Amino acid sequence: MELQEAISSRRSIKKFKHEMAIDDKALYDAIEKATDAPNHGMREPWRVVHIAKDKLGDFSQDITRFAFPDSPEKREDHYNAVTNLGGMLLLILKDDPRQRQSCENYFAFGAFTQNLMLLLYEAGIGTCWKSPQYIFEPKVRKALGVKDNEILAGFLYLTDLEVVPTKAQRKNKNLITEFE
Repeated sequence: MELQEAISSRRSIKKFKHEMAIDDKALYDAIEKATDAPNHGMREPWRVVHIAKDKLGDFSQDITRFAFPDSPEKREDHYNAVTNLGGMLLLILKDDPRQRQSCENYFAFGAFTQNLMLLLYEAGIGTCWKSPQYIFEPKVRKALGVKDNEILAGFLYLTDLEVVPTKAQRKNKNLITEFE
């Protein structure tokens, strides 16, 4: 697959099948390869936590008691949704109190994550990056082992590519302006 084809055709996959499975070797290879692209100062201010398919139910029960303490319906909906995935990655970014270093960490992390999603697409693994409000809940962060100097940037849902959405029209086609 050509790079431009991967960039233009990769989409977030939001339909999941319970029977599907993820090839862990392909997943781990993509994670390793995603770090190869140059980034700001060769920093790698992230860590990735893999939640395998057979652990998704436990994951959901652990976090939804804090995320939705007063809503058994939301807890059940979450459980039913995530247990249909093939797996999940927690995307965790190292925080830095220094403004420049913090910005560079974000840039490096974004480049890594984009590389990862493209490599997973190339390997036949669909992704959808989710950043629900409850990832900022201290009890959820603690349950997931997120340290005080880290940011839980979200969850990368892993699924198959059976149903790929059509390409949406981009809104901003005038990305370049000239300096005057």
